[in-house]
Amino acid sequence: MSVNRSRASTALSLVIVAMLSTSPAAVAQSAAAPAQGLPADLKDLRGEWHRAGAGFGCKVVPPRQLSQEQLIAVMARACLRLGPLVIGDAADSARSVLGPPHRILKQPQDQVAWIYFIGQREHYPYFVVTIAADKIVALQVTGGTAAPGYDFSHVALGAATDDLVGVFGQPSHFEPSELKDTELWTYPPHPFSFELKGGRVISIRIRQP
Repeated sequence: MSVNRSRASTALSLVIVAMLSTSPAAVAQSAAAPAQGLPADLKDLRGEWHRAGAGFGCKVVPPRQLSQEQLIAVMARACLRLGPLVIGDAADSARSVLGPPHRILKQPQDQVAWIYFIGQREHYPYFVVTIAADKIVALQVTGGTAAPGYDFSHVALGAATDDLVGVFGQPSHFEPSELKDTELWTYPPHPFSFELKGGRVISIRIRQP
């Protein structure tokens, strides 16, 4: 089982799509915004990554008018979500949503990977929640079959190379993966990467910026 550790202000109304610049400094500053006080309808929003010049931006459609502080917190979460979980949330949120992990693997740098099989136990696809200091620091879904609800900006497991390029463009860097006949696509300094085999996406990973 491979866990990819790649080297890889104004209030807005419902009809306006907000965009957050995703330079490392902007993401780090936004990620520090408190999410605990957000209402449920804001905590569960999903954002979409889009090209913004040479980099990327996070687009979110707020359900209502937000304060500047709410908007920053929402956008910090919305594009760091994979499946039901969000980078930066407490480790206990994984257990509360998914239950006890099916496997636990120790990782370097005092991290631990919680493995959840999606569907049948001991079979693909599976979901990896990486924990450090009681926080979620990386999320990864892997498998050659579909995993409904685990797509990332409309890119899902099994997506063709052209579909991935259509959303994210060509990678900034690619190299052989730890898996045989598999390529690792990364977009540094942005916190997401993909593994492709046979012209199909077989793994999606996001990490703490």
